[in-house]
Amino acid sequence: MKFTYTTCIALAAAVAKVSADCFSTRLGYPCCSSWNRDVQYVDGDGQWGVENGNWCGIGGQQQQSQCTGQNQGYQCCNGCKVEYTDGDGPWGIENNQWCGIKNTCSSQPQTQPQQRTTTTQQQSQPTNNPSGVPLNPPKVTGGQTGKTTRYWDCCLASCSWSENTKASHPVNACRKDGISVIQNFDWTVGSACSGGQGYMCNDNQPWAVNDNVSYGFVAAGFSSGSQKDWCCTCQRLEFTSGPIAGKQMVVQITNTGGDLSNNHFDIQMPGGGVGIFNGCSSQFGAGNDGWGERYGGVKSAAECSQLPAALQDGCKWRFNCFKNADNPSVTFERVQCPKELTDITGCIPVDDASAKKLPW
Repeated sequence: MKFTYTTCIALAAAVAKVSADCFSTRLGYPCCSSWNRDVQYVDGDGQWGVENGNWCGIGGQQQQSQCTGQNQGYQCCNGCKVEYTDGDGPWGIENNQWCGIKNTCSSQPQTQPQQRTTTTQQQSQPTNNPSGVPLNPPKVTGGQTGKTTRYWDCCLASCSWSENTKASHPVNACRKDGISVIQNFDWTVGSACSGGQGYMCNDNQPWAVNDNVSYGFVAAGFSSGSQKDWCCTCQRLEFTSGPIAGKQMVVQITNTGGDLSNNHFDIQMPGGGVGIFNGCSSQFGAGNDGWGERYGGVKSAAECSQLPAALQDGCKWRFNCFKNADNPSVTFERVQCPKELTDITGCIPVDDASAKKLPW
């Protein structure tokens, strides 16, 4: 179950005496009352409900699945025609919905799996991407509202300074090539945007995990806390306006800035505009305003060719996956950082384990 603990062990134990066969008790959550069959969330552990503001497990202990995805809330197919196969097993489509192929079909001839196509299925669909991210992840519920902008100034991120984060290792700082990580970075090295030698690393750019979910990095500002509290933490953003409304992005905060307002995420994307500072001139020979306009950057995917080859993928992401959305609004929540992000930055928040887990 992928949520932070909200129930106490005593409560879980008390309920477990009544419903010892409930799957959720082994995870520290109580079983739902027998009358409660209102499914609020489904994951690999089973079906979950809510009682008295707490998560609870619906139904008894998980039994051997009769078909692919049954324990994830999917119906079993009536037939045996395979439309798609992933790490969970073979899947079919009936009544325009994904369904799991029954185990008894394994002894019967099956149709060659085909590339899966879009359906009207609203649950998180099965996925075979390495990160395990579903094509249609659960929405952000109970989060805060915020806004976004974009930038890429090549300057050293503020979270690269150990004084600005509580983490044991700050965000990696790179040399002028954007690849070589500076070991034991400190004030004597400094930022290239203030006469030093440290730059943002090239790999701090966004990428699409699938059609609806991306990972990346941001500068951010909030109404409470301080830079030391924010640096290296991760947020799950759900875009709520523009052509990407409904899409999501998981970001790690690597930078802050005096020009950021409350609940403000400045998404790092090459060619997104240098803004106040321009370290791209000294690093890559960009013009005084960077590539394109100083605020806004390049205007088309074709103009991404102006950037160094190492930055062009992140630039094209803006026009492909991000659909050139212009500062869309978001709903957001703090989450544990995916390893894919912390492996790049080298920074893991000291309180990361207590943050809400991603729902995949």
